[in-house]
Amino acid sequence: MKILLIRPPVPKHTIGLKHIMICEPLELEYIAANLKGHDLMIFDHLVEKGFKKRLQNFNPDVVVSSCYKTGTNEVIKIFRFVKSINPKCITIVGGVHATLVPEDFADISVDIIGIGDGTFLLSEIIEKLENNKELNDLPGIAIPIDEGKLIKSLKRPYMPKADSLPLPRRDLVKHLKHKYYYLMHKPVVTMKTTWGCWYKCNFCFTWKITDGLAYSRSPESIVKELLTIEESEIYIVDDIFLINNSRLSKLANLIREHNINKNFLCYARADFIVENESAIREWAQLGLKAVFIGLEAVTDEELIDMNKQMPVDYNQKAIEILRKYKVDTYGSLIPSAEYEKKDWDRLWEFIKKSKLYYVNISPATPLPGAENYNDLKESLTVPEDAHDLFDLSHQLSPTKLSTKKYYRELLRLYARTILNTKRASENTFRTLPSVWNLDYWRIIFGALKIGQQFFNGHKHHSEKELKISRYKGIVLEHHSFNDKFEHPSFKNFINKEMEEPVMKVEKMEILN
Repeated sequence: MKILLIRPPVPKHTIGLKHIMICEPLELEYIAANLKGHDLMIFDHLVEKGFKKRLQNFNPDVVVSSCYKTGTNEVIKIFRFVKSINPKCITIVGGVHATLVPEDFADISVDIIGIGDGTFLLSEIIEKLENNKELNDLPGIAIPIDEGKLIKSLKRPYMPKADSLPLPRRDLVKHLKHKYYYLMHKPVVTMKTTWGCWYKCNFCFTWKITDGLAYSRSPESIVKELLTIEESEIYIVDDIFLINNSRLSKLANLIREHNINKNFLCYARADFIVENESAIREWAQLGLKAVFIGLEAVTDEELIDMNKQMPVDYNQKAIEILRKYKVDTYGSLIPSAEYEKKDWDRLWEFIKKSKLYYVNISPATPLPGAENYNDLKESLTVPEDAHDLFDLSHQLSPTKLSTKKYYRELLRLYARTILNTKRASENTFRTLPSVWNLDYWRIIFGALKIGQQFFNGHKHHSEKELKISRYKGIVLEHHSFNDKFEHPSFKNFINKEMEEPVMKVEKMEILN
């Protein structure tokens, strides 16, 4: 079969790192790795143009996409466009948001929703479609039957053992590798070694999506992949990579044995860094250049409210340890909706004292699937289907300051922290490139674009802009939710003649 894998574009209103970093579509490379014997193509909307021509020339039998919540409407727009050109093309969506809130994809353009990791699931779906086998006995999928309504098959574990996954098909985007970067780390290759998380912060859905389990690859599996990568910049995207001392030690020994010379970026908690300084020392010698830390807040009260399970003074200590070994800190901070001028000033004082330069200041955005979402969603200031605003950069809860003032304080904090070349040279170890380097201006212009988005952030809450955020694409006037049931694989998933779909759907769950 001809299968087109699509990464959707970043929506208009989504504020984020898209202007200073674009990484490879790792989730698509993983699912492609298990689709043996098929004609595959990846189209990356973040760095490619000419989608219509590519779609028509390739003429796929199946189109697949994946996204977080912010990309939900973008996927639906793409699928509606695909269906308008070829109604027989099967559309499949998966990924984090499809797993957390599959009903958001119950659209006339969507044929199948994958729930859980898609590396093996998608290949099983494709096998059934290709051989006209019934889908109704396949766990881990949902079929839309009306707007916002779908039928789910039996649940399956989120994913198999991590070591059983094939290595991602990076060859499918090899021609684009020069376009993937993270700040000055270029070209950058992304790796994943753990799915899920051991901690239960109430603002995060990472641990929820895997039912509280963490799936980790062995050091041997990680080294096997590292040996296939030519590039020197490795971005390990696990939510927490620096966590298991014995695993890290074994992996370090294998890296030395195989004479692997890479620069690493990874995530860690502040408490691990403070309590395991020897691991930081060892990995700094191996090439650890930057660590992303979820600092989140600068008071114990805020961290307790987030269920962070860590004293606030660990944040300062962790940054000091990283600085000791010349490892840059990429710090994440979460200002709440309750912040007033004094709270923003306190955050700035912490940034100055800590000598932080690289920061990601993410307003406390309620996220579907997170532990605290049900408590917060009633007070959302935007509709839940304004998906592009759920980007961890928009404040979507009622604020003490006016919405405009809140965004201006956030922008001011960014400007004071980042738009200061003296701070960059004094507080970083892998500083910005020379002003004579094009990469320098790429980063500067990217930061200015982000700044402009924050400057206009309050306008994104207007009725006019919310209408744009909620737009799902062209109307498919001559299509029906029942069209998919003409395919033999769908016939027994639901009896089309039922007036009430919940009736006699054996071993199925109705979700409305």
